[in-house]
Amino acid sequence: MIRLLFSALCQFILMLSMIVAQPGPIKNLRYEDNFDYLMSDTVDKRGPDHLKHIALSADSSVRISFGGEIREWYELRSNANWGDLPPGFVADDDGALLSRLMLHADFWSGSRFRIFGQLNSTFEIGSPNEPLPEIAEDALDLHQAFIETRLGPDEQPDRFLLRAGRQEFNFGNEMLVSSREGPNNRLSFDAASAIYRHSELRLQLFAASPVIINTEVFDNERIDEYLWGLYAEWQNDDGLKLDAYYLGFKSDRRVYQHVPGEQVRHTIGARLWNHAAPLYYDIESMYQFGKFNSLTISAYNVTGVVRHYFSGDLRPMLGIGGSFISGDPSESDNNLNTYDPLYPKPTFGLGAPLGPSNITSFRPMVGLALDEALFVNGSVYFLARQSRGEGSFTPGMNLIRPLPPAASDSKYIGTQYALDVFFVPDEHWTFISFLAYIPPGAYVRDTGNGKDIYFLALSAAYKF
Repeated sequence: MIRLLFSALCQFILMLSMIVAQPGPIKNLRYEDNFDYLMSDTVDKRGPDHLKHIALSADSSVRISFGGEIREWYELRSNANWGDLPPGFVADDDGALLSRLMLHADFWSGSRFRIFGQLNSTFEIGSPNEPLPEIAEDALDLHQAFIETRLGPDEQPDRFLLRAGRQEFNFGNEMLVSSREGPNNRLSFDAASAIYRHSELRLQLFAASPVIINTEVFDNERIDEYLWGLYAEWQNDDGLKLDAYYLGFKSDRRVYQHVPGEQVRHTIGARLWNHAAPLYYDIESMYQFGKFNSLTISAYNVTGVVRHYFSGDLRPMLGIGGSFISGDPSESDNNLNTYDPLYPKPTFGLGAPLGPSNITSFRPMVGLALDEALFVNGSVYFLARQSRGEGSFTPGMNLIRPLPPAASDSKYIGTQYALDVFFVPDEHWTFISFLAYIPPGAYVRDTGNGKDIYFLALSAAYKF
């Protein structure tokens, strides 16, 4: 009943939002939205503009804003995991509809104190299998809820701020910590953050535990995994940007070489990037150290992409990308060389169940802009194990191959042919299609059924 009421409320607000397209900045992290321009008396508010900065005091210093999103996602995956399904799962030849409804409120008292809250409701329709844990379904829950106070000088109160409570994180290129936009359920943390930003520099110091999503109403919970660190971002006037960071991680939920244990893992890294045309580049390197049970951790990830955008009506793009991510070559030494991606975004597309551990990839890509709102990108991923001594993992660090253990001398996992189409008529509407064909390599054929994967996803989303 609660889910039905929440769904009806979100759809009613969606109808209001569709009356007039609303200008204004909408961010991936919705607490970063900034509609301050609507506070001016000279602005003519229309339609859903009236949901922003609703005055609760005579001088408008106490105010509240509302926003949200509705996303519908249809997904069809033939021969998932190259035909090697988990025990109890059956093949799904019809696909499933994944729905996401989110609604948030942002309360301000003056320019220094705020409370932000966000509800989430997701569900899956049409699959013959139970929803994937933590990923596909959450009847209704409190996705974010934090308080924030700003301690900067009067002329710039947001220079230094403190934030405590349930919140989303996106750090850098989201290779280690992401709000995880692709899956039906986004990821949040129970956390405390201290943020400093001034001129070209932004620093964030934080400590957090992830929130595990359960499928019923208001039953999500924090788990005993711990993440802490410092993330620094700097940029100059020419668009050159440099990130540097340290992240600490403690968990007893990881399994390496079929052995569970407790790990304390530290990651130091740097990222050099510039996303301005015509030359786009993003290069990141990181090193991990620490302990897993009695093993000494020593792992790394080097990832980069370079694209060039050419002039012309179609603004063609050519690019290459690749990664070299360590795996563990031996079970008999005292070292663990498996890279742990912590909480990443999907790295190699959504078609193959591969996370960024023990993997080498190379990816040529091409793209066209058919008009100002329509973009088409094609790419080919060549995917292989970095080490023969270890199998392949999901993004959540579950070992999926070989299962059961089977020997293979080959490193080659497979080739993914991908075509992505994006239609973004404005910042409120997003329409996406993903199409992938992934024939297996020798390693996959040696360790399982080795069937070709076919993947299709169609998505429509509206944010206000």
